[in-house]
Amino acid sequence: MLAVNGHNEKMQYGGQDREMGERLLNLGLKPIQLRHRAILIHLDHSRAYRTKESIDKNLAIRAATKESGIIETPHGIQQAS
Repeated sequence: MLAVNGHNEKMQYGGQDREMGERLLNLGLKPIQLRHRAILIHLDHSRAYRTKESIDKNLAIRAATKESGIIETPHGIQQAS
């Protein structure tokens, strides 16, 4: 997580993990599919902040990450002051 500077804080609802996964792929790490093989706990909550605009913005960020091949986000754990 530190090698890619964590989650991109410019992203809004949803997709942060997938975008960080794209950067981990860009770093050269190989994914392991855990769906239906690991225990997961998710707290149910309302998603009033989920809008078409926020989803479109996140999809654009993910596409740019994949296309550019970036590894670290400038909007993560370490940020320039």
